[in-house]
Amino acid sequence: MKRFLFMLRIVGCVLCGAGCVFFFLPVFRRGFALGAGFGMFICLLGLGLLLFFGKLSKMGGWKQAVVRLVTAFYCMGLAWALYLSILMLSVQANTPPENTNVIVLGAQVYGEERMGISLTGRVNAAYDYLSKNPDTLCIVTGGQGGDEPCPEAVTEKNVLTKMGIEEDRIFLEDQSHNTRENLVFAKEIAEEQGMGTKVAVVTQGFHMYRAVQLAKAAGFEPYSLVAETDPLLFPEYYGRELLSLTKWWIERLVIE
Repeated sequence: MKRFLFMLRIVGCVLCGAGCVFFFLPVFRRGFALGAGFGMFICLLGLGLLLFFGKLSKMGGWKQAVVRLVTAFYCMGLAWALYLSILMLSVQANTPPENTNVIVLGAQVYGEERMGISLTGRVNAAYDYLSKNPDTLCIVTGGQGGDEPCPEAVTEKNVLTKMGIEEDRIFLEDQSHNTRENLVFAKEIAEEQGMGTKVAVVTQGFHMYRAVQLAKAAGFEPYSLVAETDPLLFPEYYGRELLSLTKWWIERLVIE
C-alpha cells in the first residue's frame, strides 16, 4: 500500500510539473496573464500538497485540519475543472449544416484591418464557411473597447470583404461589449433581416460551450463553427475560461 501511495505521489508530482510547463507557454507569446497565472498557482499548490501533506498532517491540531480541508477543496476543484473541460469539448462536434447563417463573436482589434490572434482565427473560419456556402449571411459582432481604435465588427467586415465576401452578405453589430451582448444584439439584427434562428456561432473551442449557452438564451438554435487557437496561448485562454465558466454558473444559480 505504501509503495502504491508513493508511486501515486510521484505521478501526481510529474503531472503538476507538466502543468506548470503548460501554463508557462503563453510567456512565449507575451500572453501570460490571469488564466495562465491561475493555472500555474493550481499546479504549484498541488505540487506543494503532494510533497508536504504527510508532514503537515502529522502535526495535529489546527495545522492538520487546515491541510486536510485545503486538500479536500483542491480535489473538488480538480473534479469541477474536469467537468467544465468535458462541457467545453461536448459542443464542438455540433457542426453546422450547409447554408446556415453565421455569427462571428468579437475579439481584440488593433486597426480597421488589423486583428488579434483570436479574431484572426474566427474571421478565417467564417470566411472558409461563407466561401463554401454563397447563400449564407453573416453577422459580425463587437463594439469598440477602450483600447481599440474602432469597433471590432468594423474590422471583421473590412477583412471579410477584402478576402472576397460580398458586402451585402455581412451585417454589423457594433454596440456590444461582451459575449452575451454579442448574441443578444445579433438576435435583433437576425429578426430584422428575417434570418431565422439557426446560426453557426464562430469562436474558439475553449469558448464555444459558454457561447452556445448564451446563444440559446438569446433565442438562437446554435451550431458550432470552431476557429483555430494559437497553441502557445491556449493555456492562458483555457485557464481564463475555467474562471469565466465558474462565474457564469454562480450567476445562473443566484439569478435563477
